Amino acid sequence: MTTQWKDIEPDVALRFVDWDCYFEEPKSDVFVFDALYAPQYIEEGLLYPLGKTIPESSVYPAWTLEQASSQGIYYGIPQMVCMDTLFYRKEDPAVARVQTMQQLYEAIGPRKTQALLPGRDEGVIADFSLNNEMKYYNILQDHTGKVVPVQAMGNVQEDAMQYLKELYAMTGTATGRYDDGNEFTRAEWFAQGHGRALYAYPEAMSAIVRLGQGDDTDVKAISSCEHPDVATAYVDYVSISSRIPADKVEAAKKLTALLTSKPYMLAALKPASKEGVPQYLLAARQDVMQELAASDPNYQKLYRHLYRAKSWHVMAGTKDFAAWEAKVGPDIERDLKK
Repeated sequence: MTTQWKDIEPDVALRFVDWDCYFEEPKSDVFVFDALYAPQYIEEGLLYPLGKTIPESSVYPAWTLEQASSQGIYYGIPQMVCMDTLFYRKEDPAVARVQTMQQLYEAIGPRKTQALLPGRDEGVIADFSLNNEMKYYNILQDHTGKVVPVQAMGNVQEDAMQYLKELYAMTGTATGRYDDGNEFTRAEWFAQGHGRALYAYPEAMSAIVRLGQGDDTDVKAISSCEHPDVATAYVDYVSISSRIPADKVEAAKKLTALLTSKPYMLAALKPASKEGVPQYLLAARQDVMQELAASDPNYQKLYRHLYRAKSWHVMAGTKDFAAWEAKVGPDIERDLKK
């Protein structure tokens, strides 16, 4: 980024700050954040209005733009997308047929053992070590078919919670709760032959390929509820702070355009060398995903079976989302342990 920025504004220095959108409000001039918070940020006036159009808007699928605008004005440009992904072995036709979490549970059932590492023929490896409110909220959005369901601000709904319980039963307590600080540990377990399936994010493909199992592994998007045609995706937007000084706005717009440009995204997502393994992160731009898919067979799987698989709707909350998480978190954890 700094190399490309010098070609655009050589006399404007960049300063980087640590920031986590899940715990605090924006504190820099230009930032990337989860669209989960877009409605809140827009309502609270934290985002600079970008106008009625955004650069190269035609390269973004319509669903990636769902939360980027309000009342005809854009406040963010999509950069990355992500979704819950089912990794499974090509030799497993029963899992290949499933379209929903319910069907997955019917095909696999609860864990046969409670060992940390499941056998090759049992269970779904998933991460329940933290933030299970988000998993439940994802299911609730799919279950209700609404981007921001009013019901999410109430108590835990048992019908939606049941799908999370089924995934937890397929995973098992020891496997689900394990936490060694390495986000790819579970992908490595799967690549080493454990579990019938892995429920993770697309970038788990990186560990699977690194361990030589890319050709034998397939991916799919499944609905986390009972509706096979409904699924939730996550989108990251690049935005500008509404508090930015007037004399910095033009440079900030250029930086926003750079961070969402095709040259930058390709440079960020392609491996540093021919021998390297890609991160397998998904760009919001379709032209970037098409080029990555054309150059890498595993990116092609992600492009075909995830990025283009469904008419996604974007995970989004309300200004009360953080308070809701704190309220229902203990109830969700208690239900999972029953």
